[in-house]
Amino acid sequence: MSLRTKRKELHGLVGALGVAVLLGGLLGTLYPATFALFAAVSIWIVGTTLVNVFTDKS
Repeated sequence: MSLRTKRKELHGLVGALGVAVLLGGLLGTLYPATFALFAAVSIWIVGTTLVNVFTDKS
């Protein structure tokens, strides 16, 4: 089993992590809303980039 076959699932995992951080800040008040938004967007951008780099088909 290689990561290349799990690209779609890994993108879903990154998305779910971003949503969890965002909801934790906005609804759970674990940290300020501005930090929650910044952290979620950062996770989405960096996570998706890493998934694309490590699962590159070439």
